[in-house]
Amino acid sequence: MNWKELLTEHTLKCLAGGFVAGVAFFGIAGAMLHATGTPTFCGMCHSMQHEAETFKLSSHRDQDCVECHLPHDNDAHYLIEKGRTGIVDMYHEVMRDYPERIELDASARKMVSENCLRCHESTMSYVRTGVGGDSAEDCVKCHSRIAHGSNALEGGIRIE
Repeated sequence: MNWKELLTEHTLKCLAGGFVAGVAFFGIAGAMLHATGTPTFCGMCHSMQHEAETFKLSSHRDQDCVECHLPHDNDAHYLIEKGRTGIVDMYHEVMRDYPERIELDASARKMVSENCLRCHESTMSYVRTGVGGDSAEDCVKCHSRIAHGSNALEGGIRIE
């Protein structure tokens, strides 16, 4: 029996098998996508241990790292940035060239502040920010220690 006859004879079984395989693939992919954004996963790297430990003590400890550190404007941008930052982080981890205290670059600071505003939109209507009133840089400028504190003993500023 050749492939064409086999597929013709078992079309329904092939379709069901393909459907099950597709559901399994997307389920596993979704679980991996979620798992690789958690503080537990991010804290496994030697260079992120300080950030993970201070984050556990912060008022934001129930959030995932990706809530602050990845864009949420659309799914494609999120996935591209997740892949890019994952590759960059892995490169620096392998090369062991992260500084002792990791700092956000300008684009990361902007992204984190945009995510602050995304989550705290309702309270921001009562807050005057920046010179012009809506600088996306303001959050991290004044509240940089909320999620990670200033040393291993501090979990940031508690605002509860």
